[in-house]
Amino acid sequence: STTDPSARQDEIDSTVSGLLGLIGVDSDPLAGREHILLANLIARSWDAGDDLDMPTLLAQLLDPPIRKLGVLELDTFYPAKDRQALVLKLNGLLASPSFAAWAEGAPLDIGSMLWNSDGKARASVVSLGHLEEAERHFAVTLVLSKVISWMRTQPGTGELRALIYIDEVMGLAPPVGNPPPKKPILTLLKQARAFGVGLVLST
Repeated sequence: STTDPSARQDEIDSTVSGLLGLIGVDSDPLAGREHILLANLIARSWDAGDDLDMPTLLAQLLDPPIRKLGVLELDTFYPAKDRQALVLKLNGLLASPSFAAWAEGAPLDIGSMLWNSDGKARASVVSLGHLEEAERHFAVTLVLSKVISWMRTQPGTGELRALIYIDEVMGLAPPVGNPPPKKPILTLLKQARAFGVGLVLST
């Protein structure tokens, strides 16, 4: 996990946007109560060095370990009945057999995706053709957010350190609208070169 506060917040915001996108909730990072509460819960856990899985996150949504958000009491900002409705949506996702695969596999570690244990460069392919659109958005958002966090821990360089290729990018970063992957794609377009990360977008 990055120690860069900006990269860390970007990763949290992207993760929350992707997760809410999976259940069809469009919640603005600055004003949406769903986004604000989830982002605060994740940030609190990460600050404490705790892992946060979905069951734990759902339990914290039902009984949050924080009493205020901003200057408002939590139950004023986001009443318990409304939080329960969000938990039911997220629990439906968690209970879905098609979502079970998301809990399996190796941890998402960008360093090990780019180099093997001997330090040799490797190509990693993330295939998303079998996923629904919301799931594709979630996967791309998670991977690119991790890339950005990893990238910001690297020293600046004029040499190419890594190359990211994204096919069929139009649906991920359309000119109108803001699906979850759009923000990390734009962040990479603005900042990646300084860290030696190249980006090829194709459609």
